[in-house]
Amino acid sequence: MKNLKQITGVILGIILIIGIRGNIMSTYQYERDIESYWSLAEKSSTIKQKAIYVDKFVMSLESSGLVGTYDAIFLETPDNSFDKNLEQLKTLQTRLYDIDTMDVQSFAYNTAIEQITAQEQGEAKKMLRIFEGCWNKAYYWYLWGWISTLVWLGWAIALVLWILWLIGKERLSGIFE
Repeated sequence: MKNLKQITGVILGIILIIGIRGNIMSTYQYERDIESYWSLAEKSSTIKQKAIYVDKFVMSLESSGLVGTYDAIFLETPDNSFDKNLEQLKTLQTRLYDIDTMDVQSFAYNTAIEQITAQEQGEAKKMLRIFEGCWNKAYYWYLWGWISTLVWLGWAIALVLWILWLIGKERLSGIFE
C-alpha cells in the first residue's frame, strides 16, 4: 500500500511537471514564432518598419497551420474565427502601405496614424488573444481556455485526494473531532 501511495505521488508530480513544461513551451513557441513580430511592429517608430514587422506577423500566422480554426469548440462565431481575424489584420497591413505613401504633413496622414495607434493599443488585444487561443487549441489543447481550467482543477482535486489518502483515515478522523 505504501508503494502504491508513492507511485501515485510520483505520477501526480510527473503530470504537474508535464503541465508546467507545456505551459512554458507553448508560451515560448508562440511568442518566438508569431507574437514577437507584432510586438516589434508596435515598438517600431516608422510606418515602413511597422509594415515590415506586420508582414512578418501575417506570414507567420499564415504558415502556422491554424487556417480554419476557431478559438471555440461549440460556439463558433466570425469573431472567434482565426480566418476572419487574419482577414482584419490584413486590412491593417494594407492600411500601413497606404499610409506610407501619404504626405507626413497632411491631415489624412495624421488621422491614419491615430487610427493605427488606437488599433494597436486596444482593439488588437482581442484579436491577439484569439490567435493565441487558436494556437493553444491546436498545439497544446490541455492549455486552451476552459479545458485548461478543468485539467488544472482535476489535478488539484487528485492532489488533495492523494494527500488525504497519505494522511490516512485514522489520523484524519482525529483532525476533525
